[in-house]
Amino acid sequence: MPFLPVLLELVGRPLLQSVVVPEPRAAQVRLPQPPPGSYTVLVADWGHHTSIVVQQPPGWRLGPPGAEAAPFLEVAWGDRRYFHGGERSPQAVVAALLLPTESVLFLAGHPDPPRLAGTVAVQHRQVEAITLRALLSALERSARRDRDGERLAPLPPRPGQRGRFFPAHAAYLWSRNCNWWTVQRLREAGLASAPTGVVVAAQVPGRLRGFRPVAQDKSSSPTVSVALHTRRMVGLSP
Repeated sequence: MPFLPVLLELVGRPLLQSVVVPEPRAAQVRLPQPPPGSYTVLVADWGHHTSIVVQQPPGWRLGPPGAEAAPFLEVAWGDRRYFHGGERSPQAVVAALLLPTESVLFLAGHPDPPRLAGTVAVQHRQVEAITLRALLSALERSARRDRDGERLAPLPPRPGQRGRFFPAHAAYLWSRNCNWWTVQRLREAGLASAPTGVVVAAQVPGRLRGFRPVAQDKSSSPTVSVALHTRRMVGLSP
């Protein structure tokens, strides 16, 4: 097969799709206004993918089964076979990188303070209630929902996986991957610039607005220690 048609198919079509084709989204999710105050938002870099960790208002129950009222929620999006199924075969990796594939939304609950050991870097900032609501609404709209507006049931849990995975909107593609998704969700809440061109995790910090890097613990411990105001966050592997 000629090289140019293959290149156009693998590079040109995904790029065009990411620019021209609207991202599928659930209908607007109605959330109450959080109590006034300052809330923490974190962006965690796990090496090849990123996730958003957001403080949940007291009394809210947006967490996964068994951790609905968790003080902090971690949300990420990715390829279903690779992210949820744990498939690492060459065929699965190639499909996740080059072909439109089914996606999932990852949701985990964290204690206060959240624990994020194993991260390469963590960015943080504080937001007001109105911004928190916009961000949580943007995150919720990635989950597929039933006629009553509720998330579809989570996928079966797999041994060793923390959190739960839910059926998600949008096909996973290298030009619209997990890191693109992180920036786009933050953008909807006014916390990031446009995600165009974002592919790898290292590109995410440059698109964030108002975030600051969390100081990494340089000791021999594999955990990440984070000081936010007078509170300390210590690690737990993903």
